[in-house]
Amino acid sequence: MLQDGSFSVGDKLPGERRLAELFETSRNTVREALCHLESMGYLEIRQKSGCYLKSMEGRLNWEMLRARKSTAAFRQIVDTLALVAPGLVRSQTSKLSARDITGLEKATVNIGRAIVNSDLPTIGNRYIAFYLVLAEIASNDYLILLLKELAAASTNLETVGGGLSEVQVDSLFAFHVELFNALKKGEADTAEQLAGECMKALHRLVLPED
Repeated sequence: MLQDGSFSVGDKLPGERRLAELFETSRNTVREALCHLESMGYLEIRQKSGCYLKSMEGRLNWEMLRARKSTAAFRQIVDTLALVAPGLVRSQTSKLSARDITGLEKATVNIGRAIVNSDLPTIGNRYIAFYLVLAEIASNDYLILLLKELAAASTNLETVGGGLSEVQVDSLFAFHVELFNALKKGEADTAEQLAGECMKALHRLVLPED
């Protein structure tokens, strides 16, 4: 009934007795089904009032988010990365080994290749991969999982925008190369600032109409 559009968000569902009649089952079975749907995020059960449709999608989960392909999804991924990147950069700048720098250098090369190929979704994916390297250096399991999920979600996104201008490409990669050099030199304040500038440039690149 929910899937075929019988109800809109906010609508009250029929009572347990009526649902039991419609589906030719017991009220206990109906009650269990309603409780299960509430736990999945579809319904809200209000005491002495009834059941109301809360969401057509149910409770958000990573599988659902990975399936999204819209510009709005791209915006949320970039915005999430922008919240994480500066703090992660600052926290790790003074802790990088020669091996860590090599890993970040390889990730930077991959970003450059994506930019040269004018592949917008891949650019976003490669930027996430760069910060995933930092999260792995930090050994932060929560950040690692978050960034892995953002990377997985970014691979499904459809191309947005109208192609890359030379100015946009130069701006984005120039900021990133400066960021890499600041990390290499252990300049935490500069690296943090440049991480923010990189995110702004990435946002302008993949979402030029904002």
